Amino acid sequence: MGHTKQYAGLQLLLILGSGLLAGVRGDYGDLAGNWLVDFGGLTGLRLSEGESHQLTLQISNVDTGADYSFYIYSQDEAIASSLVTVKKEEFDAAGSWRGPVEVRGVRFGYSFLLVDLQLASGEKESYASPLPLAVLRSRVVDERVTTYVSAALALLMFLNLGTVLDLQRLAGIVCRPVGPVVGVVSRFAIMPALGFGLGRALWPGEWPLQLALFYTALAPSGGLANISTVFLKGNVNLSVANTTINSLLALAFLPLWILVLGRLLYEDDKLAVPFGQLSGGAAALVACLAIGMMLRLCVPKTTRLIFRFLKPLSVVLSLCLVGLTVGLNWFVFLEFTWQVLVAALCLPLAGYLATYLLSKILCRTGTDALTLAIETSVLNMTMPIVLLQSSQLEQPQLDLVLVVPICSSLLSLVLVIVFYGVRRCLGWNKRLDEEGFDHKQLIADQESEGTTVYQQQP
Repeated sequence: MGHTKQYAGLQLLLILGSGLLAGVRGDYGDLAGNWLVDFGGLTGLRLSEGESHQLTLQISNVDTGADYSFYIYSQDEAIASSLVTVKKEEFDAAGSWRGPVEVRGVRFGYSFLLVDLQLASGEKESYASPLPLAVLRSRVVDERVTTYVSAALALLMFLNLGTVLDLQRLAGIVCRPVGPVVGVVSRFAIMPALGFGLGRALWPGEWPLQLALFYTALAPSGGLANISTVFLKGNVNLSVANTTINSLLALAFLPLWILVLGRLLYEDDKLAVPFGQLSGGAAALVACLAIGMMLRLCVPKTTRLIFRFLKPLSVVLSLCLVGLTVGLNWFVFLEFTWQVLVAALCLPLAGYLATYLLSKILCRTGTDALTLAIETSVLNMTMPIVLLQSSQLEQPQLDLVLVVPICSSLLSLVLVIVFYGVRRCLGWNKRLDEEGFDHKQLIADQESEGTTVYQQQP
């Protein structure tokens, strides 16, 4: 994605805005001739937050008959700051001025360096080709550190969950895979369609934000969905099986969706799939679940301790994962808008309702329908960020769109917490059938197994 393409949308908006204000400001060239501006040969300026850059600006071909002043300033002072006033007396006899102009980056984002001409009568006009400004965010922590630590916390979740899986029930789910099929259809058909439609409706013409929401809808859920299933007394075996299957199938469905929609509709010919990270994450997920199941079979005393602290440990790991991601990406909340709020609420709610309805149509039990709906509606926070980084979005555009996956994931988790609170208050948070998760029953069964083993020993 070239430098000119990066600012094309902003330039178009600026030109349209200038046209709307033409009756107030007057058309370019009406007040002091066809004056020209040279930004020192620059076609765009990129600088970091807190960084200052001095450029040499020249204004020429000004009609010296008028009484005028020139104002050089940033379109958005919250992004970049610059303010220089040039009086008529500073121009030479040929109507030219040349001097330094300092631009300082304030906060990551985009702006323009504008040049306005103002007559003594108050009439104004703006130069038609302002200088695009891009302010980059100052890096505090390497993004790879965040990714690795988040992955480690997520894998600890799966290791923890692996100890509560039942091999017989997992085998039943695999042999009659109606539940996993519902999960696959919801994740790779219903959710991408919802994300695509919402993105086009909320951000028409802004393909980076549309792409961010599309990736948020497409990414398979992670450990937070499985933890939510534990607290809502859903089918944990089905939830973990669905997460694992979707993570593996993502290696096939992500390239398909990116090929069909990404390149054709989002105008980015450099979209790519991070196969290395996705396949490594899926392999690590399976390995952690396998280790957890082996611990349950081989070291029952250790797993009994894990059972007792399953919920507290799950909460701690979840809080660490969410806190780390939000704490290191706090800056995205500066870009929070009503469109982000609508997308972050509608996507998980619509996904939940559509999946629950599909599950009941296919005669799934209430526990399974709840599990699959939660699995679909609790959105992944980390994978959409990885996918966006692979889309070759330039900075600061990448930082600007991270608000979509992070806020969507957070609000989907908030909705689940509210749902859990309502169920607890109304007395509905109960085990519906034998497939539902029951923490106390799990501990009792494990202690019973341990007692039986002890009594059989000579």
